[in-house]
This record gives sequence, C-alpha cells and structure tokens, in this order.
Amino acid sequence: MAGKARKGSDLENRRGVQSIDVGMRILEVLAASDEALPLKTISDAVGMAASNVHRYLASFIRAGLLRQDPATTRYDLGRLALRIGLSALSRIDILELAKPELKRIAHDSGLLGITSVFGDQGPTVVHIQQPNPSVILTLALGSILPLLRSPSGLVFLAYLPEETTRSLVERELLYGSRYTISASTPKSFAEVRRAAADVRSAGFASNNVDISPGLRAVACPVLDLQKNIVAVLSLTGPDSALGPEHPALHDLVAVCRRLSEEAGYRRASEIAIT
Repeated sequence: MAGKARKGSDLENRRGVQSIDVGMRILEVLAASDEALPLKTISDAVGMAASNVHRYLASFIRAGLLRQDPATTRYDLGRLALRIGLSALSRIDILELAKPELKRIAHDSGLLGITSVFGDQGPTVVHIQQPNPSVILTLALGSILPLLRSPSGLVFLAYLPEETTRSLVERELLYGSRYTISASTPKSFAEVRRAAADVRSAGFASNNVDISPGLRAVACPVLDLQKNIVAVLSLTGPDSALGPEHPALHDLVAVCRRLSEEAGYRRASEIAIT
C-alpha cells in the first residue's frame, strides 16, 4: 500500500500543479504582448472562460505579478514580474550559454565556429570551436575581425549605432585599396549603410571570407532586451560546402534566436533564413 502511495505521489510530482501550469499560460500571454490586454483577449488566448481567468488575474494582482489599469481595466505585468525579470537577466552570462551551443553546431557540421564581441578596436574573437582542422583561419583569441570584410563585422555594423563604428569604417574604407576584396564588400559609406540595412532585414550576414580566400562564413547576432547587440556567432567553411541550404545555417539562426530570448530580446523570431 505504501508503495502505491509513493508511486502516486511521484506521478503527481512529475505532472506538477495544474493550477500553476494554467497560471503560467496566462502570464506568458501577457509577457508576449507589447501592451496591456483586456480580459477577453487573455481568456481567448488561453482557451478558458473569462470568469475562470479573472480569478487567476485577481490572485496575480494581489501578489504583485500583475496590475490593472483602473481607467482601461486592462491587465499588464506588475512590479514583482519586473523584479523577477531583472534578477534573471542579471544572472545570465550569454557568452557562457553560447559556448556549448556553438560547440555542438561546429561538431555536428564540421565547420569552424567563432564567437565575437565588440571591443575598442572592433569585433574581437572571444571563443573558437575548430572540429575540422582542414578549415584553417589565422585567428586566435583576441583577434580583431574587419568590419567590412567579414560577416561578423557586417552584423556588428548593422546593429551598432553608426557613431560607434564610424571611425573604424573610415579607416577600413581608406585602406581598403590595399586588400583584394570581393564585389560585395562595401566601398563607401552609402554602400555600408545599404549593407547594414540588408543584414537587419535578413537577420544575419553571409559572404565569402576576404581574409581567407576559398572560405565562406555566416554570422548571426545575439540581441538583448534593449535590442543592443551582445555578441555575434559565426560559422566558416569551404565556399563550395557552406551554401544557403546547409542545415548548420538554420541551426545557428535558431541558436541565436534562443540566446537573444534568454537575454530578453522579444522580437528574435524575426531572425530567420529566407
């Protein structure tokens, strides 16, 4: 008898508390919205009667998770929800979260994986995954990537304020004649702005790697709550292999989407390979 009781208790623990599950669905609806919502919209979204949803809302208001505008009667996230969200964000280390993800993609695909952040000198390599020794780049931790001649640089250009990158862009445009560059590499500020707009529209950058002929790379941003760029994850491989149909590209975009959501970005679903 005791064994049956334990078994039933274990099953209940695995199932969780149904009322909390329902409550979480209500909170998720409000968290996904850009504005306060009326009762009917919330009840329709969770598929419950408005009277039942109202009881949950009243409890959440008492707890401080939600608030209700007395003028519009609409519901929105409350002070406790804000405190929980800010506390969670303060504990997230996106670079650490990105490491196992990039390691998995690089291992599965045989492509070179790189994580970079933006430093004083430009895009700076902070993590490298190289499962395939045949993909060789003369990069090391701390290496600076060009803004105009690398997909990672183009992604930073697309999401950083122009005043942040202007001096570096001017320098690369000035000395661009020293390098063999592809036709797609921006050669003026007008072309830089067009390239940045294209990257923002697509959500990622992909082109041949001027700094290492015969290779192609794709790079994707990780964005935070304020839509600031936190890091860029990229994959590099032979130009003949790394085409738009490569599953690793879709995997990379999906990973950057999840990491952006972890960092609080609420429109990461716009990042998609088309």
